[in-house]
Amino acid sequence: MDTWLGSNPLRVQFPSLYLITTNKKALVSECYRKINSGRLWDWKWERIPNSESELRELNDLYSLLQLQRISCSKDVWYWHNFEQQDLSTKVVRQALNRNIDLNDPATDFVWNRWTTNKSLMFVWRAMEGKIQTAAALRNRGLNIPDTSCKICGAAEETAEHVLIQCNFAKRIWDKIANWIGIPMINLEGSIKDLFQELFGLQRSKKVRKAIHAIAIQTMWALWKNRNGKVFSNKHGPVQLITEEIKEASYKSLKARSKYTSITCQEWWDFNVVW
Repeated sequence: MDTWLGSNPLRVQFPSLYLITTNKKALVSECYRKINSGRLWDWKWERIPNSESELRELNDLYSLLQLQRISCSKDVWYWHNFEQQDLSTKVVRQALNRNIDLNDPATDFVWNRWTTNKSLMFVWRAMEGKIQTAAALRNRGLNIPDTSCKICGAAEETAEHVLIQCNFAKRIWDKIANWIGIPMINLEGSIKDLFQELFGLQRSKKVRKAIHAIAIQTMWALWKNRNGKVFSNKHGPVQLITEEIKEASYKSLKARSKYTSITCQEWWDFNVVW
């Protein structure tokens, strides 16, 4: 199964022989016997190889084995192109450095541990344009007759539209902005633009981190609302979704930060002493 002799596994190099071997997951050490100072290769076949292809492959296999030095040491893992070194973190890092262009810009997404992993992964994928909106599915080749937003119907359903530009989403963001006491943010750009604006707020570092966590939770709530409309024809009211965002972000903060003494009322009023 493994590549140890030649550039491919033996089952690929010798398919006719592989079909008639009894133990298709045999170890190398199970396929030979030591005789004095040499080795006798001894495979277990379902029948003796007799066809032209089987005999040709068997001859080629013996020729390869004669060139191969078999050691008595234990098996070890190697990283491709680093066969002279045992597998280690250093070797993996060296291999990755060969294949990563360090001049490429890093992702602009900030991993905020004050919110859930599920919402973090979702927003990261949304920034990369990889969530399954109608427009994205159409671009992947699916036959989507109608790619308009299922919430407002006023524009094509893209990640930016569902999460920030839809009229319904804007009403949610307006409520959130009023709650956390910031000026109404620009919702006409991209998701990246929105986060850059939030990070530029004249607030303390901890408050900006809390606002960032709330923004991630808001996008996750908007997406769940969108899915409810698409799959169950259920569409939550603005006030209810806003309250769900407050509740979910409060629970995440309590569970994932050191600010466990913050009360629900303090968070609801966004009157927190950090």
